[in-house]
Amino acid sequence: MIGLRGVLAAAVLVVPAQAAAQNPAFVHRLEITGGVGYFTGATLGHADANLRGNAMPAQTFTLFTTDTTLSGSVTGEVRVGTWLSRRIGVEGRLGYGRPNVETSVRADTEGAAPITVVERIDQFVIDAGVLIRLDEMRIGQLVPYAAGGAGYLRQVHEGLALIEDGHVYHLGGGVVRDLLTRTRGVIRAAGLRADARVYFLSGGVSLDNRTTTHGSFSAGFFVRF
Repeated sequence: MIGLRGVLAAAVLVVPAQAAAQNPAFVHRLEITGGVGYFTGATLGHADANLRGNAMPAQTFTLFTTDTTLSGSVTGEVRVGTWLSRRIGVEGRLGYGRPNVETSVRADTEGAAPITVVERIDQFVIDAGVLIRLDEMRIGQLVPYAAGGAGYLRQVHEGLALIEDGHVYHLGGGVVRDLLTRTRGVIRAAGLRADARVYFLSGGVSLDNRTTTHGSFSAGFFVRF
């Protein structure tokens, strides 16, 4: 009987001790992540260069046609957030990339060869979102999470010739792996995370104000204070 009581008492002491060891290193802590990734491109639209004649009924004459795309680009990012509980967290993100706006000119009426005009832009995405940690779907040391949010888009053309603003919305998720956890010290935890999201860009560079869809993939290293 004494042996059984001893085991139960040890279990009662161990469970709170484990919870106390985990929570101070996780909940209500500032978390900073630096990473690099890739932001996919999209089609921005099609346009024709037309002349309208004076004859009645009015007729149009197409000089040439254009198709414009936004290329994919490598991006750098910084995230700052905190976990409100072991399930829910919030974070803000600043992402920066330099995609190309590529306009293909073809079907010239004078028979000129098709050409592609390329302009590089600076693209800034500032967004905030909610993270939902899915502990029940843990795979070994990898803990998945879902994410969603919205933010601000700014695209700056070469030479600051034009600045275009818009809005972004995202859905996705990722996985996180703690490499270090401590209950004391300035740094309470550190680890790796990988992220995959779908971004919807409204406004910005576009020929017809369409909303474009992009994939975002990134990996980074986080430190929790």
